[in-house]
Amino acid sequence: MSPRLRIWLAALVLAVPPLAIALTWAALAPQLPDVIATHWSGADVADGFSETGPMLRWLLIATCAMLGVGLVLAAVTIDGRLRAMLLSCLAAVSGMLAGAFIASVGATLQAGSAEQAVLGAWLLVLLAPLALLLVPWFVHPREGETAAGPAERMPLPESDATEWRGELGSAGFAWIGVGLLVLGAVIALVAPETGAVPLRVLVGVTTAAAALVVLALARIRVTIDSEALRVRGALLPVPLRTIATDRIRAVDAAVIEPMHWGGWGYRGLPGQVAIVLRKGPGIVVTTRDGSRFAVTVEGAEHGAAVLAGIVERSRQRSE
Repeated sequence: MSPRLRIWLAALVLAVPPLAIALTWAALAPQLPDVIATHWSGADVADGFSETGPMLRWLLIATCAMLGVGLVLAAVTIDGRLRAMLLSCLAAVSGMLAGAFIASVGATLQAGSAEQAVLGAWLLVLLAPLALLLVPWFVHPREGETAAGPAERMPLPESDATEWRGELGSAGFAWIGVGLLVLGAVIALVAPETGAVPLRVLVGVTTAAAALVVLALARIRVTIDSEALRVRGALLPVPLRTIATDRIRAVDAAVIEPMHWGGWGYRGLPGQVAIVLRKGPGIVVTTRDGSRFAVTVEGAEHGAAVLAGIVERSRQRSE
């Protein structure tokens, strides 16, 4: 089976939940009441209810939308592991929605009314669709079969330097960070003081933490010396990544395509991590265990040359 066919099959797994919802409705519609049980706080009877028609329509729209997203993911060129992960997550969420509808319908019909519905064994029907999480991951071809193509390598100039420093900023991340701070402040001012922990405190802490994370990525500083490659925030001196030189097997400079590395920001996928602020030159490091790290930075080819020289000299001394 070709890799492209396997990609499409992995995406088409997302058609199962809306089909399950539609078939359940088609088979049981004449028996269904206008209201079905949709929430249980425990093993007792239901304590939450929904109108059958609107719930059906909402679930069909949501699961069909996820199918559409899956088909788009299959059509575009992105990192294979990222696509497999996204398809798996979408399948799990869509499957849970279908399971929720089937369990709600089954429990309501079994009890004879929504008010008397007991979840009981229908909990298994609710949770079983989580297994769809595994299907796209195993159906989707391995990364070697779906790689979008090697990054465009950049020539490394000769260098005997033992230290190097480079920076790169992103106005987009800076604006997002400032926006989060402003939004958190506004919500904290108008949010009611309810609950054991006031809502304004929760909002303030959450948005402040998110803003600090984003602002740490608004401008990064990459330093290279005989000990390690280090990436830190330049605006906020937060350590983002450190790789000791004795762990490095190979160094390249390449044009970083964000979607090949999982997108913009601090991205992590199995076997690779990247700090990507834009499409453009970056340093790519392969460690001795086979994992990869990439960071976009100005003067990436010079930084990579310095690091490659340090690694090579260290290797020669150890031999």
